[in-house]
Amino acid sequence: MSSPLFRTMAFVIVLVLTIVLPWWLSIFILAGLTLYTQFYIEVLFFGFLLDALYSSTFSFPYIGLSISALFLLAAVLIKTQIRK
Repeated sequence: MSSPLFRTMAFVIVLVLTIVLPWWLSIFILAGLTLYTQFYIEVLFFGFLLDALYSSTFSFPYIGLSISALFLLAAVLIKTQIRK
């Protein structure tokens, strides 16, 4: 299910949940949406948002964005291999 209405509602709900819930619950929700939808590119925005909200003074501050990009890439590659 990848209709524009579903994606918009999911974006708004996950945005609120990312701000309200702890970071580890937000990661589970984002992982579920990434696996459920066709190509949930919005996970990159939420990875950046998690970095902005919860990151500390690391030498590389974009750990959440990098992990979400790698997870999205892995999910897309695995989904395409399964569907062949």
